[in-house]
Amino acid sequence: METAITGLIIIGLLILVVVGVTTTALTTQASLAESSRVMQERAGERVRTNVSPLNATTSAGGDYVYVTFKNIGTTKLTDFNRWDVILQYTGSGTGQVRWYPYGAGANHWTEQIYQIASPPTAETFEPGVLNPGEELVVTVNVSPVVDASTINLATVSTPNGISASMVFTR
Repeated sequence: METAITGLIIIGLLILVVVGVTTTALTTQASLAESSRVMQERAGERVRTNVSPLNATTSAGGDYVYVTFKNIGTTKLTDFNRWDVILQYTGSGTGQVRWYPYGAGANHWTEQIYQIASPPTAETFEPGVLNPGEELVVTVNVSPVVDASTINLATVSTPNGISASMVFTR
């Protein structure tokens, strides 16, 4: 009788352990499947995203840099505050490499979306969203100003990691 009770206790504990391990395995498998789905979704979004540089200029005083890009992918682009804008230029006689945050003011950048940037044709479909085929003008307020007769580089990167660069002179 004593061995039967001990056997029942051992069998009960084994059942609890098997159920616990099975639950953990199923939960882990579900997490891995969800992670894989998210990864594939992000990879697909990256494949469908593409921006092409069109033009880059500076203002007459060199305190603004204007870079125009066209959305040649099939993904709508937004969240401009999550974009990266980096300029490599010569200012005050020294090389400058800077990342610029989104916003107004010195050493910040803003955006304007156009159906066609030159000549300016305002966007009409989904304002504030860079749809496929539309053009984005990035305006960077730089300090120190871009020196005259210099070759410089502007790079823009979307939140999903797609980037485009453009060489410009002043």
